[in-house]
Amino acid sequence: MRIGIDIRSLQNDSQLRGIGTYTRCLIKAVLDVDRVNEYVFFAFKGLSVPDFLREGVFNKARIERLTSRKKHFVWICGQFLFPYAARKERLDLFYSPEYIVPIFARAKKVITVHDFINSDYPLYHKRNLIPRRIYYRLKDKTLHRADKVIAVSRYTKDKIRQLCGIDESRIAVIHEAAQDCFCPASDSDLFARARRKYGIGPRFILYAGALDYHKNIDGLIKAFSRIKDKEAALVLVGVKNDPRYFESIQRLIADLHLERRVLLLGYIPQEDLVSLYNMAESVISVSFYEGFGLPVIEAMACARAVIASGNTSMAEIVGDCGILVDPYNPEDMTAAMDRVLGDENFRNSLAEKGFRRSKEFSWEKAARQMIGVWEELVGKH
Repeated sequence: MRIGIDIRSLQNDSQLRGIGTYTRCLIKAVLDVDRVNEYVFFAFKGLSVPDFLREGVFNKARIERLTSRKKHFVWICGQFLFPYAARKERLDLFYSPEYIVPIFARAKKVITVHDFINSDYPLYHKRNLIPRRIYYRLKDKTLHRADKVIAVSRYTKDKIRQLCGIDESRIAVIHEAAQDCFCPASDSDLFARARRKYGIGPRFILYAGALDYHKNIDGLIKAFSRIKDKEAALVLVGVKNDPRYFESIQRLIADLHLERRVLLLGYIPQEDLVSLYNMAESVISVSFYEGFGLPVIEAMACARAVIASGNTSMAEIVGDCGILVDPYNPEDMTAAMDRVLGDENFRNSLAEKGFRRSKEFSWEKAARQMIGVWEELVGKH
């Protein structure tokens, strides 16, 4: 079976976000477990690809460079170039980890849907309106033209059915997972270096993820300002995508006089993030919306107590191994933070349960499930 995969999310801004992590981890796991099928990876011209995908590393995989990196026109160009490439490469199946597949390609088409943030929070995406409208129209078209739709959670699967009317038989749920580097650690020297590097005190709650409106960062900060432990800090790690929202966060921190207790670290290297997970008293994610919630499973894999929104996919991932809160209720979030900070036995119990729960998710498992979907589709052809 010859499979084409769109890897452009590993070359653009998405590589620092959840989609980039998903694409990188899934492809690495697929190449590790699959010794039979052949792969063609489609990439931007003129931009580098990750080292593990460089040509010559795998006999069964090669890279085909197609589109230019013209912002807003990438998806449109792909609709014309990918069908030609699919015929040229004699592909049996085309897979996209980032929402859009070539509508007119004759090969079987599989797509992963991560969330429906544009539908639930349309005002958040109102800038660059015309290009985004084109993108969302293409996204809707490809969902209906795809032979199989992969949802990263049952929550996302339900959204696909509700918003798009896709038959349940065409949707498969394949969960994400934490990378192997996210694991319990106790390197005191490494932790000390991280504390010095980022100016972090002995006790803190960690948020890891993009600093976007739907992540409810302002609500988290307001809830944190009311906790009983005035020595504890809140450490915020992640890329800032909307400068205006980031500025509003900075103003809020100043208005609440939390400059010494709320640290905005921005993007940090993965090895430092692993250290921060292991150093934190707890990891919190109180998003209004999540399709999966990768930082939550990463925290659990590091044996950290987790506080998460109870009204999104994170309830499905966390289960009874963390504290689920209402992200619209500041008092609920404050009470959860007070409990994990004030009760060490409870905190350790959650960490242990979460660690065991994290073992139910793995990229190898996801890769084998994905290959199974592909082989089933092509076998029906």
